[in-house]
Amino acid sequence: MTEYVNSVIRLDKVGHSPAYGSVIPLKDRRLMWAWGSGRAQPIEPLYVNYSTDEGETWSEKIPQKLTTGEPLLSVFEANLIRLHSGALGLLETCTARRGEFEADQYQAICFHKSEDEGQTWSPARMIHPAEEATFYTHECSLVLSDGRIIVPAYAGVGPKPTTSDVKGMRKFGENFGNPGRFVLYYSYAYYSDDEGETWKRSRNETFVMLEKGFRGSYAAGEPAVIELKDGRLLMLARTTLGRFFQSYSPDRGETWTDAEPTDLACIPSPCALRRLPKTGDLLVIWNQISRWEMMIGLYRHRLSCAISKDEGKTWQHHKNLESLDDTTYIEPEGTETVIMGKMQQPLDRVRYHRAPAPLRYNEPTCTFLDDKAIITYGMCVWGDKSVITNTYGMDYDELMVKFGLAPYDRGNKVRVVSQDWFYE
Repeated sequence: MTEYVNSVIRLDKVGHSPAYGSVIPLKDRRLMWAWGSGRAQPIEPLYVNYSTDEGETWSEKIPQKLTTGEPLLSVFEANLIRLHSGALGLLETCTARRGEFEADQYQAICFHKSEDEGQTWSPARMIHPAEEATFYTHECSLVLSDGRIIVPAYAGVGPKPTTSDVKGMRKFGENFGNPGRFVLYYSYAYYSDDEGETWKRSRNETFVMLEKGFRGSYAAGEPAVIELKDGRLLMLARTTLGRFFQSYSPDRGETWTDAEPTDLACIPSPCALRRLPKTGDLLVIWNQISRWEMMIGLYRHRLSCAISKDEGKTWQHHKNLESLDDTTYIEPEGTETVIMGKMQQPLDRVRYHRAPAPLRYNEPTCTFLDDKAIITYGMCVWGDKSVITNTYGMDYDELMVKFGLAPYDRGNKVRVVSQDWFYE
């Protein structure tokens, strides 16, 4: 048996979807799942759930507190890491006054340390200047073999869009848009060599410059990073060009090379990038989709995984964790800006035989316990309800019951598989 758990976690258990949380094994072999409420007003504590049976069931949510006894207030995008000393580290996105600094909503990345396996956490330490708007993606930080902490980050430059521009992200008529057209996002990293006491920033950033900029410059954001066997770091960043781009750091995150295209087709969404403990191969989990599927509104319906046996140069063993159809590999189509249509369930009920189903399976996390990979991700977005009722003849509320989400229309998924599963 290579798959052990495939279960839906409702919002009354883990209260934020899509995902944005983090899972890590504790020293007593329990799994701890940390997540923020997603709420900035009023701000709530960071919550955790525990599993004592390797991800099959989860406890009720427990609010976290600081070593001072105060609640650990957080918004979302939690990231748990195991430090070189054996202590736990926590990155989280906050929006509140903390000590001497104050940040705008979703612009403060804070670090905490726990010496008691997550029972209490040190007070927040912002890893970047308070005036700098900085973002990162949950579950993408890592600790290098020498103990250095790497936090992949991204920011952007560009004009502030009007409210009418943002609503629906319209640019190409009434029904089509592009989610990255307002800002040129660039990626870089923060790093710490003293377990989070002090932080430094990469000396440069990376974004997409087609033909050194002669064909334009494009956003590269929500980066994920992995340490390669030769000591370099590999970064995968989402773009609006229909594929991931990659960059390398030869000096442990201090500088980054020009971004180059990969063979991983994607919609603009982040990935999980890991190294399988059993084989040493790289694993990527991401939303794989064609340009046509973006235009007909299928969004992030396909959550795929693939293996690299050559340190990220090529990818194979493509599989789906979720998909409306049975297509497991999408070949990238050029490097032109993608156009996205209005989200809706597919009208082709032959190919997409699992519809209607969520159009957003994404924000994956992945951790390992012995031979098992514990994967979580969010599930939400159903598109135009009229398509579900008129084309499929199904009641929307009954559909939520069928997927185990009711009384909500979104939630989280937990998959537990053996490491061999990725090769089958």
